[in-house]
Amino acid sequence: MASARVGLWIDHTRAVIVFAKSLTAHLVESRLHSPSRYYDIVINALGSPGHLLIMGPGDTKAELQERIEHTARRSGWVVAIEPSTSTNNRDILAELAERLHAQ
Repeated sequence: MASARVGLWIDHTRAVIVFAKSLTAHLVESRLHSPSRYYDIVINALGSPGHLLIMGPGDTKAELQERIEHTARRSGWVVAIEPSTSTNNRDILAELAERLHAQ
């Protein structure tokens, strides 16, 4: 049975999550949350992926990865990080879908 694959584009304002199996997307906005709460909401929205691709600009990717590594739910996750310069939702969704399909 193949592991679930999830793509995540994240910056300090929003997270766009794409689930490869269903090609559904989920948006999380940070404006109403503290950074640590924002990361926890994103991690919860990811479910239990076998493979997680994290993309986005800046340091947010590494900050989230660190938060994931400090949670008990991280067990068995394979995490890859790649940079991305996409900023609008349409380009983000296209980039995530392309990367997930290529895996």
